[in-house]
Amino acid sequence: MTLRRLAALAALLVLPFLLFVGTASADAPFRVPDRVTDRAGVLTPADTTRITQAAAQLRSEKGWELYVVYVDSFDGRDGQAWAEATAQASQLGRNQVLFAVATGDRVYGTSFDQDFPLSASTTDAIEANDVQPLLARSDWAGAAVALADGLRTGGSSSGSGGSVVPYVVGGAVVVGGGAYLVSRRRRKAAPAPAPEDEQVADPFPGESTEDLGFRSSQALLDVDNAVGTSETELAAARGHFGEEAVAPFVAALEASRADMLAAFEIRQKLDDEIPETEPQQRALHAEILRLATQADDRLDAQVEAFDRMRALEADAGGYVDGLASRHFGLTARVPEVEAAWARLGARYAPAALEPVADHLAQAHALLADAEKEIGEARTQLGASRPAYAVVDGRAAEDALTQAETLLDGVGRRETELVEAAGRIPAARAEVEQDLAEASALSGVDAGVLARARAALESAEQAATAAQPDPLAALHLLDEANVALDQAIAAAREAEERARRAAAMLDQTLVSARAAVSAASDFVSTRRGAIGTPARTRLAEAQRHLAAATAGGDPTAALREAQQAESLGNEALNLARQDVNRWSGPTQGGGSTGVDLGSLVLGGILNEAMRGGGYRGGSRGGGFGGGGFGGGRSPGSFGGSASRGRRGGGGRF
Repeated sequence: MTLRRLAALAALLVLPFLLFVGTASADAPFRVPDRVTDRAGVLTPADTTRITQAAAQLRSEKGWELYVVYVDSFDGRDGQAWAEATAQASQLGRNQVLFAVATGDRVYGTSFDQDFPLSASTTDAIEANDVQPLLARSDWAGAAVALADGLRTGGSSSGSGGSVVPYVVGGAVVVGGGAYLVSRRRRKAAPAPAPEDEQVADPFPGESTEDLGFRSSQALLDVDNAVGTSETELAAARGHFGEEAVAPFVAALEASRADMLAAFEIRQKLDDEIPETEPQQRALHAEILRLATQADDRLDAQVEAFDRMRALEADAGGYVDGLASRHFGLTARVPEVEAAWARLGARYAPAALEPVADHLAQAHALLADAEKEIGEARTQLGASRPAYAVVDGRAAEDALTQAETLLDGVGRRETELVEAAGRIPAARAEVEQDLAEASALSGVDAGVLARARAALESAEQAATAAQPDPLAALHLLDEANVALDQAIAAAREAEERARRAAAMLDQTLVSARAAVSAASDFVSTRRGAIGTPARTRLAEAQRHLAAATAGGDPTAALREAQQAESLGNEALNLARQDVNRWSGPTQGGGSTGVDLGSLVLGGILNEAMRGGGYRGGSRGGGFGGGGFGGGRSPGSFGGSASRGRRGGGGRF
């Protein structure tokens, strides 16, 4: 039997059915004027308000727009085709959805853009579980509201399963694009484990986090001041009593300094850009308090012994004489330091000397203050007031200690500049070597190379100027070296990844092509029974396979090939399930001598009925379609009304 005769037979078989449903007023696809269009006259004003509010909430929360249309009849088209044609006529975009209901035909259709954020399986589940039951009860407004709410929330039903049963006319032909059953699952979110910090007992349950933070900050300030003061006192005692006498106090001070630095490190963790939960904050504040208190208590434990050692008042005269001797020695050092400073100023750039630029001036002022305090101490001794003499002496002692630090700083700066200048040639050579290596690697950012070259040039200028700044030059070279090392390591790692990916790509492409080809052959020879999910997976598999073979980054190509293989296998499994559900007694061939079930399964008879309808004994067709149902013949070239969009629909 020829295909034309089969099409004629199909038309005759379905004619009574079409006559039956043709009593409704037919509406051809049209451009929808509003978000809610009721040409069937089934909505009340309250119904329209319900739909509008649900659509507004969907638009507010998700940015998606829902258009709802009610007509009497779909003009002989199936629901999905009518919805797709209307969506195209209405120029709906990616985030716009059309829901169409033919109340007289009792058929509905939906149209989604192919790139709509929700997957086809999710929208199928929403339609089957949330929308169709309400349509079956003629709850027209409720169905539209359910669709809007389902899209907004992801659906209210678990989607345990449903079926689209083939429409059988005369016991011989299945009308439509094939019957299939779509299994649906909802993901179950695993309960998140309780954070570990929430399982730890709060060390200060009765104190707010804000108060705890204030206390920890204050404790840090206190211990920092205590360590600084103790260090000054210890330096003075070391000069007066000798290293051996102060050894126990040095050990206590160093241990407390270590605790203090650990507490500051925790504080930095609280202040950095990585946020902590409130329980984590409380635990860190508690640790700061513990360390600060421990450091403070350790210093306090040495106070009595330290005071006994000093016993300054008992020998106030000797104490003041010692300070005078120390003042004399420091004053004698000043001309030597001034000469060193003059040499530095003539040799190096002002920026290189800026950190110690005011050291001499401050040292002069402090030595003058110390001399004044020593004079007042001697006056107190003459008046037999040794305790007051000690107070003045302590002030002089602090001034002398600070002046000594400032004078030492000038000499130390000279040593640092000389050392930095000596390291520049080796640092420059290392940067040049790294720059050459990085330039030879394809994956190194051009910006990193440009910045390294600029740093190398700036360092050269800083090092060779009439008044150089060796420390600035060395700093620039160090920064460039670190950036280049990181860029080289990243490029080498990327090259290794690309090498491994390229090695895997060829074998993965073999598997991917096989999976996609198997799925494509299966779907194309059984398209009458294959539903949207399988076809969607296949289309995605083909897209990923094309991307995998397009060249470019082998790592990205490998990911594309792996996705193509996975989606191809999934498409084949879904297609097999569709065919298994379709197979049954309804695909028998009847008395025509032709296996009509095979023709329907292959999509041949369905296409003939939709696109090559019997029209005066000749088959309609051609590029634009036509004939029975407004479709096109199975052999004609061209697309369908749903090109660029996807959807669903059916009877209810």
